[in-house]
Amino acid sequence: MKLAANLNFLFTEGNKSIAERIRLAHKAGFRAVEMNYPDSELSAVAEATVETGIEIALLTINFGDSKIGTASVPNAEEKFATQLQETINFAKKLKSRLLEAENMLGVIEPISAYAVPKYFNNNFERASSVIIAVNSKHIRLMIDIFHLQHIMGNVTNAFADFKDIIGHIQIAQAPHRHEPDVAGELDFSYVFEVIKSSGYSDWIGCEYKPKTNTLDGLKWIEEYPIVHL
Repeated sequence: MKLAANLNFLFTEGNKSIAERIRLAHKAGFRAVEMNYPDSELSAVAEATVETGIEIALLTINFGDSKIGTASVPNAEEKFATQLQETINFAKKLKSRLLEAENMLGVIEPISAYAVPKYFNNNFERASSVIIAVNSKHIRLMIDIFHLQHIMGNVTNAFADFKDIIGHIQIAQAPHRHEPDVAGELDFSYVFEVIKSSGYSDWIGCEYKPKTNTLDGLKWIEEYPIVHL
């Protein structure tokens, strides 16, 4: 299983720009990255992806001036549509994936109330019901193992229940969101086997907070032969 660097959490030492983080991730051996919509450095990020040849495994929708977006905000449909179109346009430029009309993939992510209090989409059953109702292969579920553990646990049965609609996976140890090999609630040797058994074979995002620093923290990968950069 292949790993992508989440640039909101990795290579952030020294307050580096997203474009700089892309180059550092590439230098460290990553072939793909995840990132938020880089509103203030669109050209620099596009240049860095071309220069490195790195793949964009996940691009979060443009939040504008909101911290968590407008998808669930009443009467904000037009703003959401504008932000979504801006994200699609940039995703096309980066050759990323998002939504049916552009032959791309969009994912819905449940987020734990422990991480973002009062976040609307804090329930996997709610998210999956929306995906099933929409009934499009271009809308899928994001499973962040960290949030899954906080929201419902039961990792084995969760993957069995949702395997047909999974579009992307992210990892971090619970409860402190560090590397998978740090002491915590989850046995990632088992978790990775569950992911493999579910049939998922796409990128897995490393969305964790390094306990010390990014490069030293990457040594955890050596402990799990089932995953690689």
